[in-house]
Amino acid sequence: MKVFEITGPNVSRIRNVNLKEPGNNEVLIKVRACGICGTDIHMFKGDVKLAEYPIVPGHEFSGEVISVGNNVKDFSEGDRVAVDPNIACGGCYYCKMGMPNFCENWRAIGIHLQGACAEYVLVPQSNVYKIPENLSFEEAAFTEPVSCCVHGQDLLNLKGGESIAIFGLGPIGLIHAQLAKGKGASNIIGVDVVEYRIKFAESKEYFDHVINPRERNVLEEISRITKGKGVDVVIEASGSIDAFETGTKILGLNGKILVFGVAPKDKLATLKPFEIYRKQLSIIGSFINPFTTERALRMLSSGVVQVRDIISHEIELEEIESYYKKIEKKEDNVMKVMVKP
Repeated sequence: MKVFEITGPNVSRIRNVNLKEPGNNEVLIKVRACGICGTDIHMFKGDVKLAEYPIVPGHEFSGEVISVGNNVKDFSEGDRVAVDPNIACGGCYYCKMGMPNFCENWRAIGIHLQGACAEYVLVPQSNVYKIPENLSFEEAAFTEPVSCCVHGQDLLNLKGGESIAIFGLGPIGLIHAQLAKGKGASNIIGVDVVEYRIKFAESKEYFDHVINPRERNVLEEISRITKGKGVDVVIEASGSIDAFETGTKILGLNGKILVFGVAPKDKLATLKPFEIYRKQLSIIGSFINPFTTERALRMLSSGVVQVRDIISHEIELEEIESYYKKIEKKEDNVMKVMVKP
């Protein structure tokens, strides 16, 4: 079978590898759709050290069951499935404490194990989920990013009527906005500097306001919109240090900021501890997706989160590297790129 493989920083290749039979507890899946994620690009550039090269990326995916191992009873040939790529051991301290996202032996498909930028992929049966009939393969490939967003918003404990500012209007920011709207957020404000993303967000009813910091002062605009109170919640989905710092400044009393975007590992942010104390602010991190995959599929199936129009390009394995570069440079109106091996 063909795979797309990252062999070093900014170096990739297409190669043929032997197709393996599933182990006793594994499912062999024909990949039908695989989304490109910012994590893939970080691994391609080499600026986030998650695993050793070579890496076959691809962790946001769906497909069709081709064959199953001897112990697999819940899946059979022809089943349409989505996958949680994160594999926890179940036996370490954090797994036993109900935090498998911090598993000491964590392994992820598309990071440590062969991913779905390939024609076929092997997956433990415990990580496989059947796709509802009304979802396409492309929509079901959003299960992993939606599940991560669900986890983040669980940590925020959003309440109906709260105002929310979302920094970064790529696919993740758009998913967060829809989830927040579904929970009754009363005033959702999007912030981005990329013109085509701004126009896309402005066309969506789940945004009440959209701000371009290059054209308007974010602090002044938020103050005007909230009548000087600040927002209740900020979701930082861009990985920008400036966005994080600005996000903490626009929070109102008892406000919360969710750090969801992946910032450069060694970059520092400037905060005033007195402001955190005086305004009773909460800074919340969010890492992957413990116990939220089934809920993500239900939200996609019910229409709480709609993703079809977020897909801007469908490509082949041979085009992946060129689209990594387009995504990073925000070229060609790129939003979510779906690989169709």
